[in-house]
Amino acid sequence: MKKLVMLVTVALTMAMAAVCFAAGDGNDLNKQQKIVDKFVAALNVPDDSGYAGAAAGFSPELKQKLDEKAFAALQKQVKDTLGTMKDMKFVAYERLGQADRLTYLGSYSKQQMVRVIYGFNKESKLTEFIFAPMEVQKQAEK
Repeated sequence: MKKLVMLVTVALTMAMAAVCFAAGDGNDLNKQQKIVDKFVAALNVPDDSGYAGAAAGFSPELKQKLDEKAFAALQKQVKDTLGTMKDMKFVAYERLGQADRLTYLGSYSKQQMVRVIYGFNKESKLTEFIFAPMEVQKQAEK
């Protein structure tokens, strides 16, 4: 009986420790998702008025590369190649050595499916992003 009580106690202790360790990851994920939300919102406004809000989540290196003029060009490029965003769904969160990666699947008016990957540094600042259009294969009718 004592062994059973000890086993249950150890199992519960391990479970609680796992939950506590995951809490830090959850906080980082929430911060990073808010930055992505601001970035996506800024991309979808008709002018560059959303840049200031989105740039608050950029790393210093990204701010240097993606100033207001470059952001306006990015908006135009996304609108011209992908169209207007219809939907964006969160797919994966990866914790890497010195960075984190969030992956989303989106649909746009000109492109049915786009994988969008956002990279973050350990300070939860956006360091990079990529829009990767995906080809959807239609199933052959039998």
